[in-house]
Amino acid sequence: MKNKIEKVFITLSALACTIMAFTVSASACTWGLYQPKEPECLRK
Repeated sequence: MKNKIEKVFITLSALACTIMAFTVSASACTWGLYQPKEPECLRK
């Protein structure tokens, strides 16, 4: 029983962390906080 609860907890924690990471990275680009420099070959 304990192993099953731990497995569910770890799975849900990993899912929550993944969703937060995607949300933060997507919103950084949306709000202009992270704008990588455009490579020379793509400027044309």
